[in-house]
Amino acid sequence: MNAVEPVCVGSAMGVLLIASTLSAQEPPSWSVGEPVAEVSGFAGEGDLAELGGVTLLDDGTIVVGDRAEPFLKLFDPSDGSLVGTLGRYGQGPGEYEYLLGVDWCAPGVLSVEDVDRRVHSYDAEMEWLDTELLTLDAIGGSTGYQRDCHPNGFRIATGWGDIASQIRTGLYRATGPVVVFRDQTPVARLGERLSSERIGGRGGSGPHPLGRATRVALGTDRVYVGDGTAYSIEVFDLEGRPLDPVEWTGPDLAYDDDLVDRLAAAAVEQAPEAARAGLRRRFAELPELEQVPAYDRLLVSDADELWVRQFVRPGAVGEHWMVFDRSGALVGSVELPRRATLWEVRSDRIVYSILDEVDVPVIRVSPLGR
Repeated sequence: MNAVEPVCVGSAMGVLLIASTLSAQEPPSWSVGEPVAEVSGFAGEGDLAELGGVTLLDDGTIVVGDRAEPFLKLFDPSDGSLVGTLGRYGQGPGEYEYLLGVDWCAPGVLSVEDVDRRVHSYDAEMEWLDTELLTLDAIGGSTGYQRDCHPNGFRIATGWGDIASQIRTGLYRATGPVVVFRDQTPVARLGERLSSERIGGRGGSGPHPLGRATRVALGTDRVYVGDGTAYSIEVFDLEGRPLDPVEWTGPDLAYDDDLVDRLAAAAVEQAPEAARAGLRRRFAELPELEQVPAYDRLLVSDADELWVRQFVRPGAVGEHWMVFDRSGALVGSVELPRRATLWEVRSDRIVYSILDEVDVPVIRVSPLGR
């Protein structure tokens, strides 16, 4: 995040979010306008529970991947009304156990991935096409720790590594391969990398909430890989040949008790009420890290811009994203409202969700002012 807290300024066109200076760099601030579509507060099958992904169809229909049955919910953007549902619990075609993500992985084809490596494909009208079992032996056969795909037909996944041999008590670094696939065939192997910094115990392990993990994203002809160790992201072509990295500057990444206390307080304050007691206990027992991440999520827009979510700092309003063009130039900065999660970026719109005052997800589609 920026070293100075951002300032929110009201405007007739929505909320103009003025980002502060990021060390020597001062990217233009982009505005998030008032929502042109919103989904919230529906009874019955339209209730939103735990979001796994959100996207838009060409006609503007809002598709929500939920982790509660029915797993796919379709909403009319004009009034937010529920217009259809898809996906029941099970292990058959079009059935789900735990929805992992929603993405466009081939031209006009929406892929919805389930926890057991099944991927359900739908056409642009949300008619079911087929269900495919991913073959991911190149990363160890699991679903992958981080994943992304692109309408060009390429996928990327980071492996868990040999889970059984890596789990230890306390803090440890899990590693695994990063591989680019096309039609389930490996086309580029990007080496063994950090999967995540984890905390092991008697019942298994989980990621350190302030730890690093390798993040990946796919563009039209580029692959982005980085673990947040520095303000830098590696760039490759689709065959794994290195290109010039994306680099920028930011605040110090030192891990210190005061920073952790403030991050813990912010995390607890923004979490759903039912999760707050557990979060307080978890933060109180955290082992110390070498550093905090520089960033913790990557996303490529339909305009082929790389969006990088900065590691959340105390005082931030909400998610803070830096935007880079294809040349790696820093072209914009966007701050979302508090308790927001960005799902998709179209050239002139962003799709995001917030948790309202009673912890119910609200989906918004807003214009993006550049």
